[in-house]
Amino acid sequence: MARPDRRESSQIRALNCVLGPLNRVDGSAQFTSGNTSLICGIYGPIDVKVFDEKLDRAHLEVKFRPDINVSTTKDRWIESAIRNTFERNILGHLHPRTLVQINLQVREGDGSVDAVAINATTMALVDAGVPLRCMVAAATCAVMPGGEMVVDPVAEEVELAVSVHTMAFAEGAPGGEPVYVDSRGDFSMEQYSKCHDICAMTSERILAFMRTAIEGKVIKESHISAI
Repeated sequence: MARPDRRESSQIRALNCVLGPLNRVDGSAQFTSGNTSLICGIYGPIDVKVFDEKLDRAHLEVKFRPDINVSTTKDRWIESAIRNTFERNILGHLHPRTLVQINLQVREGDGSVDAVAINATTMALVDAGVPLRCMVAAATCAVMPGGEMVVDPVAEEVELAVSVHTMAFAEGAPGGEPVYVDSRGDFSMEQYSKCHDICAMTSERILAFMRTAIEGKVIKESHISAI
């Protein structure tokens, strides 16, 4: 099957990540996959309102803004998905009675937006120095009408797909179980299993890219400090 951007079915789009692009936040990252790009800003740990205060851990707040002004149910779902994924991953007990706020803005959305949102959040939390159990990376796999499975689908492929699966995996997680799954459409368990394997392998590649991006920033800042 010829893909709109001429990629192979197992080929992801070019990745790019800029750490610290925003001022006046505690940490930020812009994560790009092809023509899908999101920017994430982190505030925290900071003071929290009394009614959100948790005595044993930090309160996590997520705000997701689409590239247009109208929010949809899908946008609220992405907020919930990110909150559930990172509430378990952030070591909130180290900062009780505080707030960690995650702000996501879609700069350009051409498919696989929720996966890129998770990846942007991971990198922004690392940039902010928020303590994490481990890094998390996500990938999307779509099952097309002919049965072919394509990774990192663009918006046109998402519209045509029979089912779409987004999964996030924690670095070094035993058994390869995802920490987040969103499967939509009609699919068999065999198709789900294959999509799981594709997303797991792709997430490993994305995690390797993340580590390289972090190492690059550390080296750059070390050179600046030495001058």
